[in-house]
Amino acid sequence: MAAASQDQNRPQNTRAIMAFLQNHPPFSNMEEDHLAHFAEHSTLRFYANDEVVLSADDGVANQFYVVKQGRIRGERLNSRDDRTETTFEIGLGDCFPLAALVGERPTRTLHRSVGDTFCLNIEHEDFVTLFTQSDTFRDFCLRGVSSLLDQVNQRIQSGAMASIGSNFTLDSPLERFALRNPIVCTPDLPVHKAVARMHESNVGSIVITDDNRHPVGIFTLRDLRTLIAEEKAPLSAPIRHVMTPNPCSLLAKENAFAAAMLMAEHHFAHICVVDDENRLIGVVSERDLFALQRVDLVNLARTIGTATHLRTLVSLRADVSHLVDSMLAHGADSGQIVKIITTLNDVTVRRVLELNIAKNDPGIPFT
Repeated sequence: MAAASQDQNRPQNTRAIMAFLQNHPPFSNMEEDHLAHFAEHSTLRFYANDEVVLSADDGVANQFYVVKQGRIRGERLNSRDDRTETTFEIGLGDCFPLAALVGERPTRTLHRSVGDTFCLNIEHEDFVTLFTQSDTFRDFCLRGVSSLLDQVNQRIQSGAMASIGSNFTLDSPLERFALRNPIVCTPDLPVHKAVARMHESNVGSIVITDDNRHPVGIFTLRDLRTLIAEEKAPLSAPIRHVMTPNPCSLLAKENAFAAAMLMAEHHFAHICVVDDENRLIGVVSERDLFALQRVDLVNLARTIGTATHLRTLVSLRADVSHLVDSMLAHGADSGQIVKIITTLNDVTVRRVLELNIAKNDPGIPFT
């Protein structure tokens, strides 16, 4: 109530400027008193189209600007051919010249208005006051775009964690997912008995191990479907004849992202988790990693890799965008996002080639 009363006591013009600022970063995260300081000490200035707002000729930067209406274009001279180049164009709510103010130097860029433009500006003294008193404003001035990206990522991640829980991140070690004692058997166990163990434990895979608990094979429900459909072997056969030998394994200290990428690249849904001596600790499945996500990496890669029509591949591209949003929400960094996109692009290109070759094989061998 006190804050609301204090706000009502401020002049209408001050409140209007504060309301405008609150729609744009970094002001949207600043305290009201700091916004009020800006509003009370700001001046609204008009610049006609193509008017120089700020340049190196003005000397050491002594004013801070926020675009209220219109646009500002940044121009610099290319030393190689003496041609003027546009370096940026900013609009509503954007600020300048941060680097020059923080560095206490002239700007190196000529700032020119594009169309009729209004800017709010404060003097250097008031800029220093905000820089000193507001952590949010100071962080923005020092870090610029990276600070805004942090805020965006935090908002995305907060929204995702609210809906799926806060325990999962891409950097979580696999040992956090492999808490359940894995179902194992020897290579000589008949298939039907191995499947019975899977059924009793309600799991989708069984790991075949040697006497030292080293994984030598894996058998999944998908393998069972293939076995029955293609009649490759009787269910009484030893499981070593139908298992997938030498299953992919990761150390327990590896993270969820490593497991997800391995699954996506090889189109399987289970990873053996082992210790430093290659002894089986547990099994992590695609479901463990992505059960609560609307679009998951492994399933999307598999769907792309088995698509039967080009139009299906086209429609799946939208899911790639959803996946990137989901991965960002789970804390993926830029390097991980690039690797995800590259992997899915590779899978897509491979499938396009396969579909075209199946339709019209040129008779040329590929390496």
